[in-house]
Amino acid sequence: MTTSFDGPRYESEPDPAEQGIGKKQITNGYYARCWICATAFARLTYTARYCAVCERGFCEGVHGNFSRNRGTCVVCGARKADKAK
Repeated sequence: MTTSFDGPRYESEPDPAEQGIGKKQITNGYYARCWICATAFARLTYTARYCAVCERGFCEGVHGNFSRNRGTCVVCGARKADKAK
């Protein structure tokens, strides 16, 4: 299930796929866009979660999850799993 938030947003939205933009937006009190929704599906989804690895926003439960108080998007999670093999 994807949730959209009604909250503060930047007037001109930066590219959600830019490395580190999710953390920057969220720590400044704004919602970030899920970079996977925006890039792969051209969908506008706002979130208050960002990946600890790439620091881009992700929708929790759809394009990332939390484990041991650390959020990881599905792309970074897959990269970590590939490196472990």
